[in-house]
Amino acid sequence: MSKRNFQIIVVLVLVVTSFASAGNARAWGNCPSYITVQWGDTLGGIALLCGTTVDAIRAANPGLGWWLYAGQVLYIPTGYTPPPAPTYGTYLVQWGDTLGKIAARTGVSWRDIWAVNPQIKDPSLIYAGQVINLPSGVSAPSPVPVYPPYQVPAADSYSTLKITYKYGLYIRNAPGGGDIVSSAVYKTYWKYNTGTIRRFKDGSVWVEVKMGERINGSWTGWILVRDNLYKYFTDPQID
Repeated sequence: MSKRNFQIIVVLVLVVTSFASAGNARAWGNCPSYITVQWGDTLGGIALLCGTTVDAIRAANPGLGWWLYAGQVLYIPTGYTPPPAPTYGTYLVQWGDTLGKIAARTGVSWRDIWAVNPQIKDPSLIYAGQVINLPSGVSAPSPVPVYPPYQVPAADSYSTLKITYKYGLYIRNAPGGGDIVSSAVYKTYWKYNTGTIRRFKDGSVWVEVKMGERINGSWTGWILVRDNLYKYFTDPQID
């Protein structure tokens, strides 16, 4: 029994030694053109060790499956250069822009623009102030001016307005639209910056108001005080 135990121990020692030797032998900086697969090797591990990719190894070894076996000989391609990361131009969305309008001014389809903007979940929903990617090789179009600042005092000054629209108003992160960040309830009072009155081409008017808390890193937001039908939602009627 003791002789048998000794034989088992010797065999285990030889196996462990062979694995350690194989591991040390494979820890090379640059792989040779041909390597012999060791027990436990994977295509991903060999590709990482040799500075190439699984696809490159498979292309260089026709008929190679996904599973490797010890003793298998693989040809390792050299001179692999990873493909360059795609480069995109950018465009700052203006009020009134849509993906279709931007596409028409850049000579590509709106689907091409949507394809390089995975952050846009709904292609019909973009907002002023948003930065979007443009397909590689496409230059940013000149923004179409849609409004001038209506009133810009020398320094910011604040006045008070009252919400007169019975359903209340949304506060957004940009004039002319954008994401909803808060709401202004009917008959509440708000401080607005008289230096930020913006009148758009369609006749609507927006002002920047102070919020009572910091939301998404900002203490201010924008509300619509007059729509494009010249309906007022505040007192005073700001125009």
